[in-house]
Formats: sequence, structure tokens, C-alpha cells
Amino acid sequence: MCLFFCLPLSAQNVPPSVTDPDEITNIEEERTKIFNQLIEEPTNLDNLFTYANLSILLGDLEAAVGVFEQMLIYDPSLPRIRLELGVLYYRLGAYATAKVYLQSVKEYDPPDEVLARVDEFLGAITESEKVFTFRSVFSSSMKHSSNGNSGLDADFIDIAGYAFEVSGDSKSKSDMSRTIGYLFTTRHDLKHPRGDTANYFLSLSDEKYDTFGRFDMQTAVFSASRVFNIETSEFSKSIASYFTRPSFTPSFTAFKVFLNSEGLLTSRKASLGFAGTASDDSYLSFDVYFDYRDFMSNTDKSGTMNGFGVSNNRILEKYGISMQYQYSYDRMNALVDWENYNQHVIEVRGSKLLGDNWMLSMSAGYRRKKHDAASPIFYLRKDHINSFSIDFDKPISSCITSNFSYRYNDASSTVDVFNISNNQLSMNFSYVCFGQWD
Repeated sequence: MCLFFCLPLSAQNVPPSVTDPDEITNIEEERTKIFNQLIEEPTNLDNLFTYANLSILLGDLEAAVGVFEQMLIYDPSLPRIRLELGVLYYRLGAYATAKVYLQSVKEYDPPDEVLARVDEFLGAITESEKVFTFRSVFSSSMKHSSNGNSGLDADFIDIAGYAFEVSGDSKSKSDMSRTIGYLFTTRHDLKHPRGDTANYFLSLSDEKYDTFGRFDMQTAVFSASRVFNIETSEFSKSIASYFTRPSFTPSFTAFKVFLNSEGLLTSRKASLGFAGTASDDSYLSFDVYFDYRDFMSNTDKSGTMNGFGVSNNRILEKYGISMQYQYSYDRMNALVDWENYNQHVIEVRGSKLLGDNWMLSMSAGYRRKKHDAASPIFYLRKDHINSFSIDFDKPISSCITSNFSYRYNDASSTVDVFNISNNQLSMNFSYVCFGQWD
């Protein structure tokens, strides 16, 4: 019975189902104990089943497959074992073999709950085998802004060393705005052995204010990316020891912004990202980018923005909270020195699922921006921007989702006209079943 004498005791095809190191050690010891018993009694179906399930807990799916197939040799009329084999081959990405086992379950008059799981995984395989998947989302939102005109809070501002009184029309005033948006995404499964994909994204939005129509804004965004999943064996041992399931993603993004139907800004951005699961089970990503920006209303601001960003996602299992920590650096090289700047951004986000399918999300951020030189009429500009947000999300139905949010931004600057604060309350409803195709 080479099946058991040749089985590896520590192979891993997927991450273990358990994360506690002590529990993993106990499972490995128990599996070794069962393995030794199988050498003496290789046809003991109870021990075979136990060994297979312990292997699954450890992520050793191929060992579990070998054991379940051996059980079918001893007793072919085991529909639950055929189901387990179908599920394991599905998890290993061998969809054709998975379908053979799943469909064979129905030949042995299994219980209804087994048939239900068979149909569930056959449906999942059909979804996984699709080359293209499409999704469209239509959204509508309403927002109240305490500073809808981006006005100033100060009574006087300093221009070229002279104090000027701020008129009432230039001070902050509240306003309501309404936005409609459309999102279209395409995922192309390239059927590569590593699971590589190509992704395309199109977003359109139109925001209109009740009072300050000059701040009406329209945006159009297009993005294309290619995900290259990398086998850890292709890395050096040092890198493979820190990351599992690493990937490289080159992407291109272009967007255009209109202010009150007049062209304001266009951007063409190329980036390269690296991501993977780190050794501490958190998800780490790093990207660098090059972005050409064209400000149509002020060509002095046009130029290239280069930068990089790093983020870390982790799950605080004890509290059921998902956390993200993010840092980014940007360097703007414009046509004039006083529009050149360095920018540092730090952001922390957290989310937690509450009762009745409510998702609570909170974020806090800090941005520091420093220009290279003073403009002809203003001092050297240095900005500090603090931000905070809180969101509540809940699905209303299988096709409609809702979002209720609060946003706060406060900018303090050495140049008075950029001292701006704003509070926003908004609610958004999205229809996610609009135009989905297989």
C-alpha cells in the first residue's frame, strides 16, 4: 500500500484552516498517530476518514484526495466521499475532475442535503469556468455639505503682505448636492495555470448642487490592469519565506474631471503593484506610479506626479475587525516652482460587521503638503489636512445596497485662502444587478 507509506506528512497545497500554532502542532501529532495506525490496518475506513480530514485542516489537500480515492476502491458506494473528492478537486482548481466526482454522487441515491451541496459546487464550478464576467452598478446619492461653496472661515486673508477683508459671498455656506453614478467592471480569466486575470473598470458620475452650480462636477474614469500571480518557487528562498501567493499588477488609469461642464483636469497614470500574504498572515501591498496631469484651467499646475504607496491589511480575529494601514508619498513636478510639492499621507481604516447585516467602517487620515517655493502673491505654502469618516452599509435586498456616511475634512495652511473645513452627511443607494452578463 504505497499510498500510505509514500504520503508526505507535511505537504501544504492551501493555507491551513486553523491559525493557532499550538493547534496546528496538535493536529500534526494526531495525524502522525493515525498514519502509523494505517500502516498496520490500511483498510480501516474510520481511520482513513479521520486522516483525510486532519490533512484538510492542515491544508494538505492532495493527501486527503489520495485517502478518499483509496476509500472508494474499498467501497465505491460512498456518495459523501465522492462529494468530498469533488470539493477537494474544486479547491485545487481541477474543475473537470471535480465535475466527474460531483455528478457521480447522484448515481447513489444520496440524501437531500448531499444533493444540495453537489448542486452548489457544480454551480460554483460553472462560475469559475467563465472566461469573462461583467458587472454594472447604478447608484444615486444625496449629500449635505457644510461648506458647499469651498468658502473661507476667516474674516481677513493676507495677500502679498496686505490684509484683505473676506466678503460674505466668499465665506463658507452649506448646500445640498445630488449625484448619479454608473460603474462597469469586467474580469477576464486568462485560464493561466497560475490563475492570472485581466481587469477593466469604467466609472461615470455627475454631481449637481442646489445653490452653487459653479461647483457641479462630472467625472469619467477608465482603468485596465493585468494580474500576474507568481509561484513562490520562482522567488528566492528569502522572499518566499515572507510572502505566499504573491502577485505583480501593472495597470493604466485615465480620468477626466469637468467643473460645471468645463474641462478641469485630465490624468494618465501608469503603475506597478506588488502584493502578497505576509508571514504574519496580514496582506501587504506596495505600488509605484507615474502620473501625467493636465490642468486645463491653469496650465501652471500641469506636470507629472510620481510616488509610491504601501498598505497592510490584517484581521483582528478577537474583535472581528478588519484593519488597513496605509502610507503614500507623492512628488508633483509642475511648470512653475510654486506649484511643485511633496506630499505625505497616512491613513488608518477599520471595519466591523454588526447585527442585522450592518457594516460599520471608520477611517482617520493625515496629509502634509509642502510646496517648493512661494508664489508671486502668497507666502510659501505648507498644508496640514486632517480627515475622518464613518460609514454604515447595509444590503436592502439581493440587488440594492445602502450607505450612510459622515465625512470631516479640516485643512490648515500658511496661505489663508487654503484654510478650509467641511462636514458632509450623505446617503447612497446602489442597484448592483443592473446589466450583469455571464
